[in-house]
Amino acid sequence: MQKFERQNEKMEMVTEVMGDAIDDALEGDEEEEETEEQVNQVLDEIGIDLVNAPSSAVAAPAAKGKVAQVETTGDEDSGTDSDLQARLDNLRRM
Repeated sequence: MQKFERQNEKMEMVTEVMGDAIDDALEGDEEEEETEEQVNQVLDEIGIDLVNAPSSAVAAPAAKGKVAQVETTGDEDSGTDSDLQARLDNLRRM
């Protein structure tokens, strides 16, 4: 009977420790959500929208500096080349 009581107490302690460990692991998710909310708030304050305009975030630094000239090497795929050239021209205008 005493052996059973000891095993029962040991099992209760293990259950409590496991429950605490699971609770601690799940609390990290809340911290990640809070961190993400704070990062999004700061990005909103400085005017960066990562979801709707990722190309503008990439294009903005290029607009401040010099942009290299594009050379065409033939008529291999002129549709793609003209599209890329149009996009480059738009970046230069920014």
